[in-house]
Amino acid sequence: MREAEVVLRALVPLAYPCKITRAKMEEAWGSCTLKTNPPRFLIRIAKGITDEQAIDTLIHEWSHARAWLEQTLDHSAYWGVAFSECYQALYEE
Repeated sequence: MREAEVVLRALVPLAYPCKITRAKMEEAWGSCTLKTNPPRFLIRIAKGITDEQAIDTLIHEWSHARAWLEQTLDHSAYWGVAFSECYQALYEE
């Protein structure tokens, strides 16, 4: 997952810094929140999932962070474009 994080940071930059952590999560594989003062994203990826699932979840949550300032719906068209950017950065170089 670390390699995916490096690629996303380089090729699909976010509006604010982002901290990525692994956490015990029971209801989801990941989450993305925007913290304030100073503004920064926090992406949490569930412990106990496979590396492939963690990378897929990172792409999903990074897409939320990427589209955060533009979207009004959780999985809006902006999110879809951001997801495509993330996927292409990791798998279609």
